[in-house]
Amino acid sequence: MKNFETLIDETLQAEDIEELEAAADLFQFGIEKGYYTKKQADEFNSTYWKVKNKWLAYEISENIKANMFDIMYIVANAPAGIKDNKDELFNYVSGRIKALKGKIGKLK
Repeated sequence: MKNFETLIDETLQAEDIEELEAAADLFQFGIEKGYYTKKQADEFNSTYWKVKNKWLAYEISENIKANMFDIMYIVANAPAGIKDNKDELFNYVSGRIKALKGKIGKLK
């Protein structure tokens, strides 16, 4: 089993969502075998979502022309239930971006 710090480092350096999911599977196996503590599970979960939100935002930004920081913020705060469905997540982000532009447009 991988050292926890090594697993976290590899998770942070994941080059795509598939690598991230592989790290999550490896961590889940380690949890089931009792190799990691509750504190480590919390840290891994936080790292996992940080990286996953970044990759989801990059994928969404290919189709939505908006500020990347806005997209990342919206994706990070989207309900967890829609993050596994890319079409639903795209629609959610698109709607939030349109609402944001509408609010800003009224201020001018």
